[in-house]
Amino acid sequence: MNFLSMGYGALYAELLVVAQKNGVSAQAVDAVVRGSRFDCGMYQTFFAWVLNGEEQHKFTIANSHKDMRYLAAMAESQGVANPMGAAVKNYYALADAAGHGGDFVPALSDFVAALNGSAPTAREKKQAAE
Repeated sequence: MNFLSMGYGALYAELLVVAQKNGVSAQAVDAVVRGSRFDCGMYQTFFAWVLNGEEQHKFTIANSHKDMRYLAAMAESQGVANPMGAAVKNYYALADAAGHGGDFVPALSDFVAALNGSAPTAREKKQAAE
């Protein structure tokens, strides 16, 4: 379960920065995804943070990193190639190592944006103005 949800988190974070770098806002991404077949609880709690700064997904990056390490160990113990799991684990490992372990999973979007020199999200701009 956590492999799937952490994978979604990593995908959303990367989707947002690719979209932003191409002139597509988080609001536009949300307009396309919300209500589609890809709209789910994980999406809604992640985007509550992205769009409004609401911390609805209260699971930390450090816990996500730990769970992804468990997955990697399970796969390795059975000789299973796990490149998708490794990619997801590495996003959480980078964020955790950079001091964001106590942040909740949706804040991964901010970390991935910063890695790519992305402009602040609407939520970050709103917080800075307050």
